[in-house]
Amino acid sequence: MVKILRLIRWPNLLMIVFIQYLIRLSFTEALYMPHALDHWYYALGVLCSVLLAAGGYIINDLFDLETDAANKPKRITIGRGISEDRAWYLYFATVILAAVSAYFLAQQVELEGLWLVAPLASILLYLYATNLKRRPLIGNVLVSLLSAMPVFLVAIFDLLPAGTEENAEMVKQGFQVLLYYSAFAFWLTLIREIVKDMEDRKGDTMAGYQTLAIIMPERGLKALLILLIAVALAPIIWYAQDLLSMGGNISSALYVLLAVALPLAFVGFRLMRASSAADFHRISSFTKIVMLLGILSMPVFTLSLLYQWP
Repeated sequence: MVKILRLIRWPNLLMIVFIQYLIRLSFTEALYMPHALDHWYYALGVLCSVLLAAGGYIINDLFDLETDAANKPKRITIGRGISEDRAWYLYFATVILAAVSAYFLAQQVELEGLWLVAPLASILLYLYATNLKRRPLIGNVLVSLLSAMPVFLVAIFDLLPAGTEENAEMVKQGFQVLLYYSAFAFWLTLIREIVKDMEDRKGDTMAGYQTLAIIMPERGLKALLILLIAVALAPIIWYAQDLLSMGGNISSALYVLLAVALPLAFVGFRLMRASSAADFHRISSFTKIVMLLGILSMPVFTLSLLYQWP
């Protein structure tokens, strides 16, 4: 059982559960947003997200045995406690159960075509594991889009189907907020995926990959990452300044600046000094923390609105 939990990256799955329930409790319910799913169906939606992610991790490991042997030999699970056949069974189980879950969700919100989101995501994850991750940038972009799905799925399965003529403006505003958070998750994941490619350069080179970390000089790739970080920082700082200039939500502005913008700038600083795989691994892990801190701004904003914090 421990091996299976390691295979499906249980800490990452717990983060998906945490983020989706954070949205439900600190955004849609706390601000009395309309929502289409009751608690049981929402739990089914969370399960669907978890199954899709678990399947993605399994298929990625199945096609990554050679590079993992070079990049992270101590973290290999397939072939060490879990056979390849068993891993394939687990993969197909997650894919099928995710599709079934999505089907029931689509029936509940009376938008039958929505169930195709799950098999489409599974197909894209399969293509990523078998081919696209070996190519420059396209694999990074794809996995970043899929990583933003836990936030976006709440919008398309729970918020949008609850829209009516009476609440159309509220639903529109709620959708925009979730879209912004999805974009933030996408961009931070893109940065992190490129950093991970720099960490895994040795094994990826042996396997014949053509990632950005292999085809670009390190200095040039670092410059690209600094640019991506700057692009992420610009709207964050602008939003904080906007909050301050309106003389309103100082607490939210301080959170955005100190808990999101400052750590993200620190990522850029550490990146300029990084040289070893261990350095890039630490930067990758810290970037994930920054992404979580960004998502945690949601309850901060909600509480400041509800309790009129300065």
